[in-house]
Amino acid sequence: MATTASSPAFASAVSARLCDPMLPDLARSFAASPAEVAHVVSGFAVAYGVLQAFFGPLGDRLGKYRLIALTTLVCTLGSVGGALAASLDLLVLARLLTGAAAAGIIPLSMAWIGDNVPYAERQPVLARFMAGQIAGVIGGQFIGGLFTDTVGWRWAFGFVCVLYLVIGLW
Repeated sequence: MATTASSPAFASAVSARLCDPMLPDLARSFAASPAEVAHVVSGFAVAYGVLQAFFGPLGDRLGKYRLIALTTLVCTLGSVGGALAASLDLLVLARLLTGAAAAGIIPLSMAWIGDNVPYAERQPVLARFMAGQIAGVIGGQFIGGLFTDTVGWRWAFGFVCVLYLVIGLW
């Protein structure tokens, strides 16, 4: 049960930290300043932060589990956009889309746990859920750096795309 909720949270956290180590390569790839390429990180973060409150009422209306799957699949589209971005503006737009969709994953997952896990069992489930999210934060920086240094930054987005797709369909 915790795995069901922690997998999308892991992917969301991976996506949030994915671009941190690739900023120097993005600056070279797009012939842009570090401040300009930093928009791929801040764009995700702003969209993520602004839209979190939006998903609570929407989850109550559409169903939390269904909306988690849907937002995960929308993150797949944003990650495809990141992998295929021909310009920095398109990459920032893809990151905005991913951040906007990812905003619902963690709060909806926690609400789903609250709705479906009996109170006596909830603490260990939440602990496993948070461990998955924390692993995603660490994994995102590792994955972003590893792919950028070996096969290129686009492949990092491709990896995350597959991750989101598998979790969203699951």
